[in-house]
Amino acid sequence: MNIIKKTGLYIMGGVKKHRKPLFLFALIIIIACSPRMIKHSGEEIVKGDEPVAENSRNTLDFGYKESRAIKKIWPKKEPAVITAVGDVALNFATMGEVIDYRTRKYGRKDAMRYPFSKVSKEIKGIGFLNLEAPITDLTLKPFNDKDEVFYFSSPGGSEDMLKYAGFNVASLANNHIKDAGVDGMWETYKRLEKIKIAPVGVGVNITEALKPVYIWHRGTRVAVFAFNNVVPKSVWAGPDSAGAAGGSDELLCAAVKRVRNEVDAVVVSIHWGQEVGYDYPVMKPEKEQVELGRKLIDAGAACIIGHQSHGLGPIERYKNGIIFYSLGDFVFAGRHSAAHKTSMLVRVSLSEAGIESYTLIPVNINPLEVQYSPEILSKKSGQAVIDRVLAEKDDKYADYYSEKQGSKQIAK
Repeated sequence: MNIIKKTGLYIMGGVKKHRKPLFLFALIIIIACSPRMIKHSGEEIVKGDEPVAENSRNTLDFGYKESRAIKKIWPKKEPAVITAVGDVALNFATMGEVIDYRTRKYGRKDAMRYPFSKVSKEIKGIGFLNLEAPITDLTLKPFNDKDEVFYFSSPGGSEDMLKYAGFNVASLANNHIKDAGVDGMWETYKRLEKIKIAPVGVGVNITEALKPVYIWHRGTRVAVFAFNNVVPKSVWAGPDSAGAAGGSDELLCAAVKRVRNEVDAVVVSIHWGQEVGYDYPVMKPEKEQVELGRKLIDAGAACIIGHQSHGLGPIERYKNGIIFYSLGDFVFAGRHSAAHKTSMLVRVSLSEAGIESYTLIPVNINPLEVQYSPEILSKKSGQAVIDRVLAEKDDKYADYYSEKQGSKQIAK
C-alpha cells in the first residue's frame, strides 16, 4: 500500500513539474485538429480568386472589422466581383431531349456541363443565379391562392449543371420555390449546399429567411440577400412558417440596414414586377419597383438584381449603386419559343464605396437557335441589346467587347 501511495505521489509530482509543457502540447494538438479554428485564415481568403462562403465550419463569421486576421489583410483588399444571370429553370421539358441525347452520345458529365458551356468562362468572381424551379423528385403541390397554371420542378441531379457552370450563390426567393411543397424547397436547399452553392432567401421563418449569405472575394466581404416581392403570399415565410423572404419595403430595407456596417458591400436579388411574354417586356419599370430599388440603395445596398418578368428590363444608375430591373430568362427549359431571344450576364465590381465598374454581356437564349445553351452575341447584335436596356453609359461602365478585343491583342 505504501509503495502504491509513494508511486502515485511520484507520478503526480511529475505531472505538476511538467504541467506547463503538457498544457502547451495539448493546446497545439487541439488547434491542429480543429477545422473551425484553422480553416480560412485572413491570408487565405485573399490568396486566390475563388469566393469563400461563410458557414459554421470556418472562422469568417466571427468578428469582422475587429478580427485580427481581417485587420491584417485590410490594406490588401481589392473590389469583389459578382457575375449574375437571371431566371434558371432546369425543368427539362423540351430541353430533356437535348440532355438525353448528349448523355447517350458523350456521357452524363458532358450533358451536365452543356447548358452553360458557352458562357461559363465569363462567370467570374461570385457566380449568382435565380433558381426558378425547385430541384426535387417530389410531386407538385397546388397552392390555394395561386392564380396561375404554371408549376415547376427540376429532376434530382440537375443541380450538377449549376456546379459545373461555376455558380456560388442561388436565390430561392421566388414564387415557384414551394411548387413541390415545403419539403421540395428544403430538398433543393440541401442539394445546393451539398455541391457548395450557397442558397439564400428562404428560412424556417421570416427572421431566418431575411438573413443574407456572406461571401468573401479578394478580401472584400459581401452580403447577398434574396427577396420575393410577388404573390402568392403563401410562398412567403411567416413568423412560424417556412418559405421565402418577402414583406413590406420597410421590412426588406431594415434587413439590409441591419448588416450594412458589418460588410463592405451589399447585393440584393429581388423577384418583382409584372410577368410578360416578350423579349424586351418593360420599357419602364413600375413605380413601386423604382421606389423600392432606390430605398434599398439608400438603406445600404450597392447592387439590385431583379428578375421575374422573364425578359430583359432597363438598367438604372442611382447614387453609387446600380439597379438591374430584370435580367430575364437565362437557361429556362420551359421556354421553347423564339419570343425570348436575348438575355445577358452582368458583372459588377464592388467595394466599400459602392460600384467600381459594371459590364454587360449579351447572349442569345433562343432555344430554336442555341438549344438551351446560351451563346454570347456578336458585337453588332450585342450592342443593340445593350443600347435597349442602358440609356446612358457613365464612367463606371466597362464595355465587354472592347475588353475582349484588348485581351486578344495582349494574347498576340
